[in-house]
Amino acid sequence: MFRYTILAVFLSVCFLLLTASDAFSAFEENVHHESYLYQPLLSVHTYPPPETTITISFAGDCTIGTDISFPYENSFPYQLEMNNNDYGYFFRSVKPIFEEDDLTIVNLETTLTRAAAPAEKKYRFRGDPSYVNILKEGSIEIVNISNNHIYDYKEEGYTETLETLEKAGILYSGEGHTAIVNIKGITVASLGYTGWDTSIKKRMASDIQKARDKAELVIVSLHWGEERSFCPNNTQLELGRFCIDRGADIVIGHHPHVIQGIEKYKNRYIVYSLGNFCFGGNRNPSDKDTFIFQYNATFRDNCITDTRVSIIPCSISSVNYTNDYQPTVLKGGAKHRILNRILEYSSLLKYGISGTLPN
Repeated sequence: MFRYTILAVFLSVCFLLLTASDAFSAFEENVHHESYLYQPLLSVHTYPPPETTITISFAGDCTIGTDISFPYENSFPYQLEMNNNDYGYFFRSVKPIFEEDDLTIVNLETTLTRAAAPAEKKYRFRGDPSYVNILKEGSIEIVNISNNHIYDYKEEGYTETLETLEKAGILYSGEGHTAIVNIKGITVASLGYTGWDTSIKKRMASDIQKARDKAELVIVSLHWGEERSFCPNNTQLELGRFCIDRGADIVIGHHPHVIQGIEKYKNRYIVYSLGNFCFGGNRNPSDKDTFIFQYNATFRDNCITDTRVSIIPCSISSVNYTNDYQPTVLKGGAKHRILNRILEYSSLLKYGISGTLPN
């Protein structure tokens, strides 16, 4: 009888152990299963991709040189000599703005050459190749070369100008050249044209599409319009809007030597004329008003999600009685006078900006 009792106890213990083992296995399965279900809940908790904002400053006609027919006194070379050949003199007032942005683009309204044979025309602008250091000291990274002065010293002067820019590490766009730069992982393409008539539309459309395939931001600079006119002509209006229709993100204009209005067309900006800036082509122009157009674009997943602009009113000279070729930021009443001029000229345009300008 005792042996049967021992056997019964032994069998009971084995049964309990087996039951506990099964329960533990089930517990392990449950734990593993619950953990498996929980992990996807963590993985779907995603964050929006990071945003990137780049800032680009645009300024107008920069003639860092002179015409051989101009008197030497108070000419651009004269001012350089009077300031101990300091290349940093000319852009000193605006350099802090250009240094803080990500990219600065101006219109180079001259040649940088020692070529001696000028073209047969009224004004022939030329600066010594060493003047490229003025651009470098001013923190200018890209220049537009499509304008009516890039061939002032014929093919020789044009070629030397491009070689000079390349040696200095300054990019250029226009005359068939596209400047491409990467900023904070964003590819920016800059194109340039002279826009005297609409016959260039086919070429522009092709160039913009090619740039669009490579870049997240496409800039078009246009040298166009009528000198000393405060209103864009029909060719400017047609070409500017055409560029936007074909995929440009912003259009920047120059040549009239005075400021013109700004349009916001299809949520993109067309700046019809920035006016002169560091302008050695006139020793004392009556209209010294100009401005820096600062463009801020925010990107997410390499697409523009937001744009903001700033208008920075300037004078082409630090003094009002002559041109000392030192563009200077204006304040107070002078600043608001220029802002009001821009608003007035813009109000005449179909898509002109209105209200209070950001500044």
